Amino acid sequence: MIGAREFISKEIEKLNGLISNGIDKESNTQLKKELSELMYLLDISDRYQISKKTIDTMLELPDSNTGYSDYRIMNDCESDDPAQWIEIRINNKEIRLSEGDIIIRKK
Repeated sequence: MIGAREFISKEIEKLNGLISNGIDKESNTQLKKELSELMYLLDISDRYQISKKTIDTMLELPDSNTGYSDYRIMNDCESDDPAQWIEIRINNKEIRLSEGDIIIRKK
């Protein structure tokens, strides 16, 4: 049985042939872009084990209405005192989020 990734790859190859032969170039180029985007999303899904079964909630950060502000991810160190909180760093960088960014909460 052919998997989705292989199916999409074959369709992209077919589209490449049609595009290079000048057949319905504009719409085939658009379809190729869309299929390439799906391949990218499949790669992300595989890399982070994101699927319908693993997603609990998807949250889009709202406009803070405070001008340009960042959202920050903190480890509260089991304390309600913000002085005890530690800002999370990944690859030695703080994580700064903005309105419209999406957080995926996994199960």
